[in-house]
Amino acid sequence: MKSDNYLPVLRKGFVNGIAVTFTMVKVIVPFYIVIEFIKKTGLIPVISDFFKPFMQLIGLPGEAALGLMAGYFINLYAAIAVITPLDLSAKDITIAALVLGISHSLPLETAVTKQTGVNAWVLMFARVFFSLLSGVMLNIIWKLFS
Repeated sequence: MKSDNYLPVLRKGFVNGIAVTFTMVKVIVPFYIVIEFIKKTGLIPVISDFFKPFMQLIGLPGEAALGLMAGYFINLYAAIAVITPLDLSAKDITIAALVLGISHSLPLETAVTKQTGVNAWVLMFARVFFSLLSGVMLNIIWKLFS
């Protein structure tokens, strides 16, 4: 095959890569700015203290609740934007990634699930429940082996 055949494929891949990058930037940058603003205003400790008792069950600091909520209700890019400036440990990020990998973008995915005929509310509850249960289990395993 001639190298000419690869140019359209490379061009399409490059254009698609740029489009995905811009999509991520449109979500991540505003959330990152908001979290930095919240940090500078001193609201992170207030939010952290409020969510701390629940978040301790899954081994995360209270401020990680912001990232989980962003992931649950918006999407994973928003969660990344919120979690990044919080300076979480590798353990914290791993647990948050597991939790959000199981259950994310709930409004959008619940709407899609309804279209399949499945009871969307039951499935949404199951996703959230099992994501949090997985976080608890990973936290316990992490403690056992560290």
